[in-house]
Amino acid sequence: AGGRKRGVPNYQDEEDIELAKIFSQIKPQTARAWKTVVDLYERWCTMTGKPIRDERSVRNRIAKLNQATKVLSDPSSAPTHVRSLHIFDRSPRAKRLFNTRDGRMLNIAVDHGIFNDGRFLAGIESMSDVLKVLVQLHPNSIQLSPGQAHLLLTASQAAGSPVPALILRCDVSNVYTAKFPCLPFCELQNDNIIEEAIRLDAAGVICTLLKLPEDAPGAVEIHKQTVRNVCTLRNACTKWNMPLIVEVLAVKWNDTKDSFVLETDMTITAPLARLACELGGDILKCDPPANIQDVKTILHVCQPSQVLLRGSDKGDEESMIEDARKFIEMGAAGLVYGRSIVHHADPSVFTRQIQKAIHGD
Repeated sequence: AGGRKRGVPNYQDEEDIELAKIFSQIKPQTARAWKTVVDLYERWCTMTGKPIRDERSVRNRIAKLNQATKVLSDPSSAPTHVRSLHIFDRSPRAKRLFNTRDGRMLNIAVDHGIFNDGRFLAGIESMSDVLKVLVQLHPNSIQLSPGQAHLLLTASQAAGSPVPALILRCDVSNVYTAKFPCLPFCELQNDNIIEEAIRLDAAGVICTLLKLPEDAPGAVEIHKQTVRNVCTLRNACTKWNMPLIVEVLAVKWNDTKDSFVLETDMTITAPLARLACELGGDILKCDPPANIQDVKTILHVCQPSQVLLRGSDKGDEESMIEDARKFIEMGAAGLVYGRSIVHHADPSVFTRQIQKAIHGD
């Protein structure tokens, strides 16, 4: 009489992890708190098509999990591939983005040419040649703009290498230039960019959520533009079941107040990352905070989105590798590198070290 109702399937791994997340957030001690747990879980089940469970079933399952694992007290202690299951479950394309064994990703970004600044072209003048090198490094994904994306397949065929998953850049901006523009913008490239991503066989798309200094010309408008971009893509990505990656970027003035440098103030960057999560980013790309321990804060406020961190490019190579290892140990779902790999004297050796830090082999 107290067993599972006939016809209701057993709990799956992704259901257990979602229960663990909700339990750790609510920490129910009262009947009302338990009702909140059940309501949140039921909402998630409705969104993901999972069977609805009653309160008794939820309580029994949590008790069983609590006996079997420590995941309820610390969901981040669960294997990364288990924490990644929710995005795998929602979109088969996401399985191509991550290593399916450990749920982690090495992404190499080479979409810098779209930002219309000659400084970014060094080392990527011939994208055909660059991609022939990069595909042989076997990253999980490569980030490209629409005009260069078709080269990924031909480069892989020419090199005799598997084709990495494509992440397609969907927006274009002028805020990356050496001198700040008088009229900044960041807009989607076209109204049907997700359909174009599908034609190009992309496994995910990326856009930027920007926050400029309050006294920068057009700061409010460009923030509104990027919020609108994320919302527009979220709607289209839901329609076509395409993973949405949101690049979270806060900047501040440099010393001469004529261009920007990365903002590292957590009172600014953490809320912006949370906004990207709230707007529906499946995966977030964030810059690492100045204090490496603050990575945990970023990961915590962004749940349940997966978080990729931009790989460190400061200090010597040994320090960069050690930072990569620490980022993954803290729970990052993957790392993103660009010019650090492209400009390296021996990209293959450096990339193997990064992959070992990410995947452990």
